Amino acid sequence: MANINLLPWREEAREKQKRDYTGILALVFLVSGLVVYLFLMTIDMFVDDQKSRNTYLQSEIQLLESQIAEITKIRTRKKDIERRTEIILDLQQSRNLPTHVLDELVRVVPPGIYLSSIEKKGSQLWIEGRSESNNNVANMMRKVAASSWLHDPNMQSIVAQKEELRQLQRFTLRVSIVNDAANSQTQGASK
Repeated sequence: MANINLLPWREEAREKQKRDYTGILALVFLVSGLVVYLFLMTIDMFVDDQKSRNTYLQSEIQLLESQIAEITKIRTRKKDIERRTEIILDLQQSRNLPTHVLDELVRVVPPGIYLSSIEKKGSQLWIEGRSESNNNVANMMRKVAASSWLHDPNMQSIVAQKEELRQLQRFTLRVSIVNDAANSQTQGASK
């Protein structure tokens, strides 16, 4: 005869289905919790890695900033040294200037002119003197204009003055001095 099962199999199947459902639900909960935990751990690892990179970059930035500050100090010192060197070179080049100017004055002063004072103010030479005639002063101005060390003669004043035996004109003349560096280059090229 046929086997008839009178036991409540549907309830057992339902109970089994409930147990399976809660088991699967617990398993899904555990797996999702594990996935979330692994995801958070990965994010923490990335954050820690990024923090270590940022710390490294900050230390390198501080190192570079200190090097930039040192470079700025070096550039400042370099400019100061260049300025001092330029001053020394200018002094070196102009140390013979008074000799050349006085030598040139001897050449440009014609007979009949008597110099009483010579004063240098910057690149200007102020000459005061006496002359027997205005032609002598004009000749001197022409020679100054043609000179290699002096140029741009400018008569400031000329006044007739009666001395004991003869009449002399008192004059004041302003003359510009040629730049020594440019002049020495042209003189070196002409030699």
